[in-house]
Amino acid sequence: MPSKKVEEKKPSSLLNLLHIALDTYDDIFSDFDPSGYEHRVLSDDFVKEMQKRYVENKKGDVEIRFSIPAVMRSARIENLIKKRLKGYFQVQIKELDVEIGKRKGAGAVYFVVGFGVLLLTYYSEDLFPVSHSVRVLATLLTPLGWFGMWEGLSLFVQAPIKYEEQKKFYSKFCKANYVFINEEDFLRELSEAETADLARAELKAEAKPEQKKA
Repeated sequence: MPSKKVEEKKPSSLLNLLHIALDTYDDIFSDFDPSGYEHRVLSDDFVKEMQKRYVENKKGDVEIRFSIPAVMRSARIENLIKKRLKGYFQVQIKELDVEIGKRKGAGAVYFVVGFGVLLLTYYSEDLFPVSHSVRVLATLLTPLGWFGMWEGLSLFVQAPIKYEEQKKFYSKFCKANYVFINEEDFLRELSEAETADLARAELKAEAKPEQKKA
């Protein structure tokens, strides 16, 4: 298989580049699922690690880099993994949409019930015979009505905001650029980058005494 180079970067950028090192493609999938890669469940630990260690370029696009020994690489499997990863986050987005719908539905119910309770307490003296018990009950129900309305607004407006932010995060991973590189290539370029940075630091150190003399 032809060697796939890491795209050229400044040494400091390459040194700071976060990527995920794989021993084999099995590292991406659950150890408890013996299925083939087409249906095998993704590892929860791997997905969490990937979300922590992604790289976002200046345009805001997400890039996930995986290094793996060249002898282990397979273009077919890598294309399949890219498809599976994108599909995974698409499912996550759909599940969030369902959860948002549930929260908004529950929020609407809370708000309507709370508003109804407040109306009932407000018109209690018109609807029921005036008595001490009615006044006490209306007084006790009033906070419950306000609670229902505020809780309804919270569920309908505030709670979905958190899920919408998570949706945006998952959407980035759906559109992400997943790159597989040879581990040997990455290590070599990393070594070259470290050498270049060290040489640059030595040149700066040598230039400082000359500047002081001048």
